[in-house]
Amino acid sequence: MRPVLILAALSPLLMGQGLPRPLCAYGEGLSALRDVERQSALPVPGVTEGRARGEVVVSALQNAAGIFSGCGCPRLAELTREAVLVAQSAPSEASVARLSQVFSQIRFRAQLVREQSERQGCR
Repeated sequence: MRPVLILAALSPLLMGQGLPRPLCAYGEGLSALRDVERQSALPVPGVTEGRARGEVVVSALQNAAGIFSGCGCPRLAELTREAVLVAQSAPSEASVARLSQVFSQIRFRAQLVREQSERQGCR
């Protein structure tokens, strides 16, 4: 019982150090970003497949933004929501070339968020 009390007392101090809240799914958010980067780097075989992949990526980014927000990481959540805005066009794009461009932008933004988390932690 004491470790819980100590952790609760230190929680506000830890948040100031760029650490996520205890018991949040911060690692799952980072894992989602890595998956988005990986999926966005794949070639787009066709419009239908690209649109479907776009829907998956949008969902993954929205989930990651929710995780970061719930963990008390407002900057990471904000950056991830910016990536969502870019990704939202993918499910309605009409050409493979345009889908490839959108996925390139998504990959760049997801990488930016992940690198931000590595540099400054949960902020």
